[in-house]
Amino acid sequence: MKALFQKPEAPWLIAAIIAGVLLVATLFVPLWRMELVAPQYPEGLTMRAYGYKFVDEPSSRYDDIREINGLNHYIGMKPIKEVTEMKLFIPGVIALAFGTVLAPFVKWQRRWFRLLIVLGFWTMPLFFIADLQYWLYNYGHSLDPKAALTMDPFTPKVIGETKVWNFHSKTGFEIGFYMLVVAALTVTLVPAMPALLRRLRAATPSRRRAGEAGQRAHLPSGATALKILIPLALLVAVGLLQYDRAAAAGGGGSEGLTLQQRIDAAEPEGIVVVDGGVHHERILIDKPISLVGRNWPVIDGDGQGDVVTISADDVVISGFEIRNSSKAISTEPAAIKVKGADRAKITGNRVRDAHFAVHMTDSVGSAIENNDFRAGTGVPEERRGHAMYLWQVNDSVINKNLIRDAADAIHLEFSENNLIVENEAIDSRYALHFMYAPRNKIIRNNFHDNLAGAVLMFSHELIVKDNEFSSNRKGATGAGMLLKDNDNIFVEGNRMIRNKYGMTVEGTPQSAGTTAVFQRNLFALNDVGIALTSTSPITFVENAVIDNTVQVKALSGSIAHAPAGAPASGGATLPRGAVWSSNGRGNYWSDYRGYDQDGDGVGDQPYTPRPAFAGRLAENDTLRLFQFTPAQQALDLAAQMFPVFRYDAVIEDSYPLQQPPPGLGLSGGSGQNVPLLVVSALLAALAASLIVGIGGPRIGDLLPARPGSRRARGGLVA
Repeated sequence: MKALFQKPEAPWLIAAIIAGVLLVATLFVPLWRMELVAPQYPEGLTMRAYGYKFVDEPSSRYDDIREINGLNHYIGMKPIKEVTEMKLFIPGVIALAFGTVLAPFVKWQRRWFRLLIVLGFWTMPLFFIADLQYWLYNYGHSLDPKAALTMDPFTPKVIGETKVWNFHSKTGFEIGFYMLVVAALTVTLVPAMPALLRRLRAATPSRRRAGEAGQRAHLPSGATALKILIPLALLVAVGLLQYDRAAAAGGGGSEGLTLQQRIDAAEPEGIVVVDGGVHHERILIDKPISLVGRNWPVIDGDGQGDVVTISADDVVISGFEIRNSSKAISTEPAAIKVKGADRAKITGNRVRDAHFAVHMTDSVGSAIENNDFRAGTGVPEERRGHAMYLWQVNDSVINKNLIRDAADAIHLEFSENNLIVENEAIDSRYALHFMYAPRNKIIRNNFHDNLAGAVLMFSHELIVKDNEFSSNRKGATGAGMLLKDNDNIFVEGNRMIRNKYGMTVEGTPQSAGTTAVFQRNLFALNDVGIALTSTSPITFVENAVIDNTVQVKALSGSIAHAPAGAPASGGATLPRGAVWSSNGRGNYWSDYRGYDQDGDGVGDQPYTPRPAFAGRLAENDTLRLFQFTPAQQALDLAAQMFPVFRYDAVIEDSYPLQQPPPGLGLSGGSGQNVPLLVVSALLAALAASLIVGIGGPRIGDLLPARPGSRRARGGLVA
């Protein structure tokens, strides 16, 4: 054993412990990263490579590796997965760390064994670079020829930027790689330092003066080597780190250039990545490029004209805050103006302090998605522009935008075949406004706290499905939906809740042979559930109309022409051709009091509402002060007891449903105006106290007298 092992040398033992700890630590930190920036992913997709696995960015909202594989699939690239070398990383690290700690104790063939250890340490980072570059080369040169998109082979870089179409990949080393380099430097230099220092001390002045030959005999292997190797190793490590940082930051010599100059210098179909900062300039994008912002760079127009103008097809802008356009209404200034450009993609931006957020004209196949538009905050409503103004915009998508403080959140004019889906509009005049906008789809949006939710006018072939229109009651005509002169409109699965009018319909359908179908919608807690003119022969089936102050109202005015039959209250009439049931099923009405003896879920008597309070409300609007109070309930109860107060039936639903259709009940709350009830109770209590104080009986006089008290003995109470 003595021939094999020895007492450890302190320098080697120290170097072995430090290098071994650094080596084992690389199992817990990443060695390399790849970030993929694309217009549809303005926050980027990040993949980090450990020595033995790939992981997503923890803070990302995407499943990054799955998304990257999905994108790669379109160009025929193999899915990213662990390779054989990665499976060997953990046992390799453990074996090398163990051998490093063992090395100080080895006596037999000590120099060769330690040389192998040093080579092993340098092999780890060098092999990692070479293997990774080969891996990237292989992936970029083994594309499936049957893929949906074909392209020439390419090689992503280990460190730096690679552009493929509108995808921009940035790669670089992580802390684990630098730990491997430091470990290799440690095991290389630290054991040799004591011997080098001894040689330096032994080199006396007299020996140094012995001549140049003597210096060459000692210094190359000692002090000179130390002076050269340590700075060189540190220089290499720092150089790698700086190069990696430059690559991660986008590099490329863009410092000192304005944003417009960077756009002008970009190649068509290229990507310009902007990292943070405030850019006080107005820009023009006149070539098909992707302008991608990271860390919310700001483009500030300084109150002059349009901030961003797009005049070329296939332009993408994402990840920016765009603000401070002109406010001169006559020029229709916008944060983003698209003029005659197709397939524009405006995704993941914020707009502040602008007249229009997006002003788009003469465009086909564009997309406005995942933006936050608050252009009119602090501006009077009559002075605001629209968040999205689309004129002659066809076959486009408006998706998942948040809009506040606009005139119209989404305004479409002479635009068709567009999809408006999952947007939210708040605190605006109209959330959605159509003028001559046919064949559009409005799906799963949330429009609340506006003057009106959706105002659809002079349009046809519309689908309105699964939206929520709630608390749209500003002004005198607040409505969840307002329809005027539309043909072939289909409205299903929507929720109209707590609006002034749940829905107002005029002249819809307008043309002979067309329809306006409303089915499986919820109208609840509105002042008026459904308001119709006599020119609106709608089909209204399997809806739930719950706890509205007035369930159905006939609108009066010159457009309401009375058909044959008794008029509804107020002289207005409902349309002659309105259909309230189909195939033996009508609608659910919360105030229906009929029975269902045969148990088929349909009432045995028609629903013919004659609400006294609602009838009087149509004639005297001041009665709104008492809605949802005991006064309303008392008036309606008196009308049931004394038919002299009965009003004519507003409608007749021959097959009223006993229960709301599935999914159309109220999930919580009630039709009672709780704050108003509380105020009424307090006023009643105040009135009672005043009556008692003026001359009514005292509360004490209404209670039984206590035995032995003066009142019990017949005495007077002072």
